[in-house]
Amino acid sequence: MIEALISILIMSIGLLGIAGMQLKAISYQKNAWSTHRVAEITNDIAERILANPTGAKNGNYAYTADYATGKAATPSSNNCRTSSASCTTAQIAADDIADLLNKAQTILPGGAAQITGTPATGMVVTTMFMDKEFVDPASGALLPSTTCTSTIDASTSDIAWRNCCPAAASVPDGVRCRRFNLVPIEP
Repeated sequence: MIEALISILIMSIGLLGIAGMQLKAISYQKNAWSTHRVAEITNDIAERILANPTGAKNGNYAYTADYATGKAATPSSNNCRTSSASCTTAQIAADDIADLLNKAQTILPGGAAQITGTPATGMVVTTMFMDKEFVDPASGALLPSTTCTSTIDASTSDIAWRNCCPAAASVPDGVRCRRFNLVPIEP
């Protein structure tokens, strides 16, 4: 009888361990899903910038609204890519930014985005999203994101730079940022 109780106790501890691993796996899966979606959105805007080099050179892709403004924005389109209308490079860039914001808002929870830089020095696309699991394990309070500099330098590792939020974004606690540097696209 005691042997059966000890066996049940050991099996229960093992099952609790398996349940804990399952919860961690789900958390990692959500993080991977968000990272994949961010990469997908960034790749799309990078391709659009490459397709409109004049608009990029003229600074038409700069979008530096803070997190709250970008999250609440209602992007409108000039329908440059879907109609036979003749659009300027600035109108095409505006459509591309509207599409970026629309994708960030619909695909990511509390999604927003920023684009800074120039084609000559490299453009930085920052995608921001709310992560309800970005919490302090002890208190359960949402954690603040790391604020970073606008450039990669000796004091910031490449990984840290990719996961920090620009100061101009003014993100609230619980928001994660993913930054991608589009290398200089003009000679």
